[in-house]
Amino acid sequence: MSQIALMVFRETLEVAVVAALLLAATRGIPGRWTWAIVGIVVGIIGASIIAVFAERLADSVAGSGQDVFQAVVLLATVVLVAWTIAWMRTHGRQIAARARDTGRRIAAGTAPRYLMATAIAVCILRDGTELAMFLVGARMASETGATSLLAGFAIGIGGGLAVGALLYRGVMAASLGHVFNAVAALLAFLGAGLAADAIGKLCGAGWLPSGIDPLWDTEEILSQASDLGRFLHTLLGYMSQPSTAQVLTYGATLALVLWLGFRRLPASIASR
Repeated sequence: MSQIALMVFRETLEVAVVAALLLAATRGIPGRWTWAIVGIVVGIIGASIIAVFAERLADSVAGSGQDVFQAVVLLATVVLVAWTIAWMRTHGRQIAARARDTGRRIAAGTAPRYLMATAIAVCILRDGTELAMFLVGARMASETGATSLLAGFAIGIGGGLAVGALLYRGVMAASLGHVFNAVAALLAFLGAGLAADAIGKLCGAGWLPSGIDPLWDTEEILSQASDLGRFLHTLLGYMSQPSTAQVLTYGATLALVLWLGFRRLPASIASR
């Protein structure tokens, strides 16, 4: 559930930022909420269609090389997480600046009001596509049940909307960068855990050597099957009995994704 909540929060956060800045910049403009709602509805419909196709693709291979397919989906999800963090790092300020500029142009009458709906719909469609792929990978990795899925969605969406509401009120405009940094750090651990799970499946299928297995055993100290163990596994990638291949993959992935999220940017990009 924590995996899903975090990823839903991250995707909701970007949409909430764009919508909040657009609405804040167009205060007093008639019909702005109508166009915002239209954009939300259109974006959700488009993302839902993509999610249905992703789910059918996952179900179509059930029982036929499923471990290998699960590993491929998980690794693709790790790439998606890494790309998301890198993209946030280089384009986060541009997102906010573009949303504010669009809102100002709508308020000044130099841009059509439906541009608000278009901007929000495109944002939801893009983030919804990323989320659909992640959920397929998470479901295949951990057999996520409907209750956990719904709870994760509720927590993630609620958190994203709360940040958007605070941003709209101007309460946390100055600290938005810190929120993105915290999310990026958590996503780095999440991605490392997914990568380790993928390698574990490939080793189990005989595609890769596992090395020493297990490299350590902390099952009696903190079982991975316990509530705390499951929470730490889904959020931080905790493993009570990992193989050498899984540990090396976890460390390499974590280092790479953290570098992508917190590397020093060229002055030409950082100043945008």
